[in-house]
Amino acid sequence: MALTRQATHVGVRGHRSTGIGGAAVFLLGAVVASPALAAGGADPRLAEVAQEARQTIAVIDWFYVQHRACPQPSRPAELESLQRGLGDGFTVDREGQFVAIRGISMTSVWLYYASPAHPEKCTLWRKLGWDPALIWRRHPGGGQWRFSPGDGSGEQPLKLNP
Repeated sequence: MALTRQATHVGVRGHRSTGIGGAAVFLLGAVVASPALAAGGADPRLAEVAQEARQTIAVIDWFYVQHRACPQPSRPAELESLQRGLGDGFTVDREGQFVAIRGISMTSVWLYYASPAHPEKCTLWRKLGWDPALIWRRHPGGGQWRFSPGDGSGEQPLKLNP
């Protein structure tokens, strides 16, 4: 429950904030305590957050079908392809070895990473507070959603469908 106490300060004036509001704090508290999540089910509020990434995931999947690899942040032409696929309402900005994706359908930034050593795998994630994150991982067999509570207990698989 230390995670829940820490998360209650997200979005509260005078405390560190990641830019998400009270609804996300409620979401985080419910997710951390949710028996459905522990069993691999998904909280509907997590599904709502995951919906923000649906267009980005579709573009990554399309690129993967065409190239049998994920778009590489280190290759400008592949980032341009990602930007074109997302369209005018989105920005794709390099931030070190990651890419920050922002869009009109997103309430917060999503980060993207693909390793040059493993081009068949990539990761898209969004922080849900100080430590927890919602993560989508692409691999040769498809994509999978995971939730990381950020408390050191490891990621938990989720059944989400964007």
